Amino acid sequence: MARGNSHYSPYRYDTSLTASPQLLEAFYILLEQGYEELAIASLRRLSSIAVYPPLTIIPNVARFRLSCKGATGRRFSYADALGYVYARERGYTFLTGAHEFEGLPGVEFVR
Repeated sequence: MARGNSHYSPYRYDTSLTASPQLLEAFYILLEQGYEELAIASLRRLSSIAVYPPLTIIPNVARFRLSCKGATGRRFSYADALGYVYARERGYTFLTGAHEFEGLPGVEFVR
């Protein structure tokens, strides 16, 4: 979304939230790809919708991550696992472009 993927356009003005670990992961990926200014701008823009999951979610995230591998056969990142479990426990849809989440309940997959 930060780099202008048009497939995310329908979600641009939806009421959304993100977990703080997703901000870290997105910042890291953008920085790794040489988009430091975009990473900083995205962090500023998204910080107002960031939630800080309670520590009590950690056991469920760890169990989820251990219990399954994504559609690609790889384990979910910690940030993605946390975001997914947080969304599921609160009845939110998890919006992602990560192939690992294809076919899981409660996921809106955008690529």
